[in-house]
Amino acid sequence: MSDRLHRVRFGKSSQRHERVTTPDLCIALGNRLSQSGNEPGALVAYDRAVCLAPNYAKAYNYRGSFKYAVLRDIAGAIADFDSAVRYDPDYAVAYANRGLLRYQQLGDIPGALADLNLAILLNPRDASVYTTRGLIKYGELGDIEYALADYDLAIESDPTFAAAYNCRGLLKNVKLMDIDGALADYNKAIELDPNLSEAFYNRGTLKHKELADPIGALADYDRAISLDPNLAAAYFVRSLLKRHLLDDVLGATHDRHRAIEIDPNIVADR
Repeated sequence: MSDRLHRVRFGKSSQRHERVTTPDLCIALGNRLSQSGNEPGALVAYDRAVCLAPNYAKAYNYRGSFKYAVLRDIAGAIADFDSAVRYDPDYAVAYANRGLLRYQQLGDIPGALADLNLAILLNPRDASVYTTRGLIKYGELGDIEYALADYDLAIESDPTFAAAYNCRGLLKNVKLMDIDGALADYNKAIELDPNLSEAFYNRGTLKHKELADPIGALADYDRAISLDPNLAAAYFVRSLLKRHLLDDVLGATHDRHRAIEIDPNIVADR
């Protein structure tokens, strides 16, 4: 597991647990065990890293990332991130991870922004942190100008970071009515990451609603669903497309039922 929560990467599993005697080796072992699906073993390895080096910020950050991303132990994760920044007040990634958790799980917008701002101050080249801060400014604060600035900064920091193009495209599409700019950003996001389901969903919606391209929209919705079979919104908009533009009532009914099965509130939310 990377020390950055939102870019998790793993390797192969290890069989020789008993020979791991340094915290960094324990962290590496935890990453490999998590990748192989051995969650109890991974937690033991991360715990061992903390036990071997109780003041080692990196060990707490990795364990916190694992607790959040894999175990969904929110309280345990935030406690570990707190420990990470306590032992290393300049650990930018730990602030970024805690900020992401505060935003996504706790609804603590001021706390999330404080953490993300500090992460950027400590490391101004992390595109993912600008993108997360842009999402908060757009989605929670309605601050379009500053959200766009954050997405631009993310892309300037890392021109290969697909999520930033996708988020900027959505803002251009929904708030700025810059259809050409939005389409270009969605296309770039998909070029950089062909497995980014949200970009296919967003591009499909643009083709559906703005470009009068039902066939292209259907292809994008299909791809989004193939990448993420639990993306309720994609089933729902595909049902509308099939019913109103493709005269596929049976397919529309099936998609609507599937969307509601995944998210019972999806109709009310729209």
